[in-house]
Amino acid sequence: MALIDWNWNGHHQSSFILYAAALADLGFRVLPFCPAPDELPNLLALSPVGGSPTALARIEPPQRIALPPLGRFRPGRLRPVIQAVRHFGGLSRRLRQWERKAGTRVDLVFFACIYDHNFEWLRFAAPVFNYPWSGLYLHARSFRMPGSPIPYVGRLPCPERIFSLPSLHSVAVLDEKAVAPLRRITANKPVVRFPDLTDVSLPPERDPAWGLANKVREFARGRPVVSLLGHLQRTKGLEEFTLAAQDPSLRGLFFFLGGEVNWSEIGKSARDAMLAAWERSPNIYAHLQRIADERTFNAVITSSDVIYAAYTDFPNSSGLLSKAAFFERPVVVSEGYLMAERTREFGLGEIVRERDLAGIKTALRRLGGLEPLSGASPGRNWRGYQQAHSYQQLVECFANLLGRPSVWRNQTGTRPACVEANHPSSNAHG
Repeated sequence: MALIDWNWNGHHQSSFILYAAALADLGFRVLPFCPAPDELPNLLALSPVGGSPTALARIEPPQRIALPPLGRFRPGRLRPVIQAVRHFGGLSRRLRQWERKAGTRVDLVFFACIYDHNFEWLRFAAPVFNYPWSGLYLHARSFRMPGSPIPYVGRLPCPERIFSLPSLHSVAVLDEKAVAPLRRITANKPVVRFPDLTDVSLPPERDPAWGLANKVREFARGRPVVSLLGHLQRTKGLEEFTLAAQDPSLRGLFFFLGGEVNWSEIGKSARDAMLAAWERSPNIYAHLQRIADERTFNAVITSSDVIYAAYTDFPNSSGLLSKAAFFERPVVVSEGYLMAERTREFGLGEIVRERDLAGIKTALRRLGGLEPLSGASPGRNWRGYQQAHSYQQLVECFANLLGRPSVWRNQTGTRPACVEANHPSSNAHG
C-alpha cells in the first residue's frame, strides 16, 4: 500500500507517522511518499505509540513527493485538466517506477489528507491514475455548513466530485455526522469515522525543548495560563482572545500566544491594535513564531491551565482538542459544531457562543479559578475521550476501512466506535 501526503505543515507529520505505523501493524507493506522523507525514520523512532519492531520493518524507505507548482495555462479552461494530470499523473509515474524496481504491485493508495481544492479535479486524471484509492477527508465542511466557501480558497467544497469516482475504495472522515452523506455519495462504499488521534510525546526531562514552556511559566509568575496555540489566524478567535486578556477582571490570568500569525486576512487597524496590546499588556506573552515541533508544542500545553479554542467559522475537528484532552487541560470552544459536541459529550470545558466576548471572559474566569463554576462541578471524562481517540481505535478503524482482520479488541471488549459508523458490508472489501 502507498501512503501519500503532499503536506508537511502543522500536524501532518505526526498523523502520517501514526498512519504508517497503524497500517504496518495490520500487516500491510507500506510505501510512504512525503515532502521530507529524510525526517521519517527519526520521527518513527520517536513516536510514543504504535508500530512494533516487526511491524515497522514492513515500512519501505520513504520517497520524496511535492505538489507541482501552479502554472499559467491557456486556454484557462484547460488548467484543471493539466493540473490534475501533473498532480496525480506524476504520482502514478512514481508508483510504477517503484513497482518495476520492487517487482510487486501497489494494490491501494491511501491519501493521508484529502482537501477539496487539491482533489476536486481527480476525475480528469483517471486515464493516467488507475490505482484504487482511499483516504482521510480531513475537513468535511459542506456537511456542517452547506454553501459555505472554504476559508482562504474561496471555492465551495465538492465531495460529490471526489467520492463518486469508480476508482474509490473507501473513505475515512473525522466527523461522524459526515458518514451518512458520504455513504450516499459513494454509493455505499465503506465510510469510517476515524479517531482524532494526535502525537502526545513530551521531551525528556531537562531537554532544551522544555525551554518555551518553562519561559511561559516563568513569565506567568504563578498565575493560571490561558494558551492560544498553532497557526494564528482570524478563525482561531485571535481578536477576541486579545480583547479578553486586556479586561481588568482577567488580570489574574496570564495569556500566551504561540505560533505564526496569518496577517493577510487581518486589516491594518486590527493588526495595529493587537500588536499594541501584546506589547503593552503585562499579562500577555506573544511568541509569534512557529512552535518548533510536536514535543515542544505538547510541553507548552502541559504548562498551560486552560486551552483557548473558541474558533469562528470552524466546523471541523481539531488536533488541539485531542491534545488538551490527553493532557487533561480544559478548553473553551465555540458553540454549534463538532468541537462543541465533543466538549459537551466528554465534559472537556466551557462552550460559548461564537464571538461572544462576554461569554468568553466568563468561561475564562471559571476555568482559570477566578470564580466558581456554575452549578455542579462538571465530570471531566478525560479517559473516555482518550479511549475514543486512541491508537488502538485507529488500528481498528483502519481494519474496518480496508477489510483487514482486527488486531485487537478494545479494553471494554466491544467493537470500536468507528464500526458503528461504517457500512456493514465493509469487511467484504480488500
